Amino acid sequence: MLKKTILFDLTHNEMLNIDDEEFKEFSNLLKRLDVKIKKNENGHITKNTLENIDLVIIGNPIDDFFSSLEIKHVVDHVRSGGGVLLLSEYGADHLQKTNLNDIAGKFGIFFEKNIIKEINDNNKNCSSILHIQNFLKHQITKNLREIIIGGACSLFLSKEVKPILQSNERSVWSEVYNNASEEWSKLEEKQYTLAAYSEFGQGKIIAIGDIDIFTNNSKIGINSLDNRKFIQNIINWLINPVKESKVKSFILNQLGDLQYEIKETNKVLNNIIETMTILEKRITYLEKNSKVDMQPSDQEESFET
Repeated sequence: MLKKTILFDLTHNEMLNIDDEEFKEFSNLLKRLDVKIKKNENGHITKNTLENIDLVIIGNPIDDFFSSLEIKHVVDHVRSGGGVLLLSEYGADHLQKTNLNDIAGKFGIFFEKNIIKEINDNNKNCSSILHIQNFLKHQITKNLREIIIGGACSLFLSKEVKPILQSNERSVWSEVYNNASEEWSKLEEKQYTLAAYSEFGQGKIIAIGDIDIFTNNSKIGINSLDNRKFIQNIINWLINPVKESKVKSFILNQLGDLQYEIKETNKVLNNIIETMTILEKRITYLEKNSKVDMQPSDQEESFET
């Protein structure tokens, strides 16, 4: 049986470089999972780059942007059966100066430009270190009791995307960076989504608003609590393709969405045609009246005679 292959993109200044010392424990985990590691270091993401790749990891790009063609290749990769793991950090694209949301948005995910903070029993003072103990039931969260992450941004999701990790409902809020004041402004307290997943065509995608969980950081890294198990579940889930029955459902949903869009487009076209018809009638009416006004009067005719 062929080994599954994971590709790390490094051409957009990604923070997650599997060769860096701070990701050594993550690298060791992948070795134990017996997967093949590849790196894209020399150029843009192309169709050839993604050939025979089971999972692409884009780990928090900084000060660099993905082209529209690269984004198309990533989307096609997932649609045809590949997996993608997208990682961002606090402030998301706004602070990282990138366009990772242009990729995530194709799957109904948006990294928000904030940082999530909380006060809990483990941390009496407000902190960006989040303890998560309540999990939605899924293969990705199987056998998890508690994980810890820090410096995370939240995610906004469309209806097709499901959350994996959510913050506590109480004593949790977001802060957004204000360029004018160069300070973080506190927003409302509520529950926030920190990681999410989706099945798209034959492939899968997971997005996480934190990269520190993959590091060797002793407080919030891979060796903390159940973080390692969580990461292992993520990799195992992503490298296995979607079941055929779910692919059929995806196609039917896509057709349904397309049918709706066609119907809405037809409505717009009909409105345009109706408006043009009314305008044509008005123009015709104005032209007729204009000709009548230009007709010489009886006095003018007699004078000419």
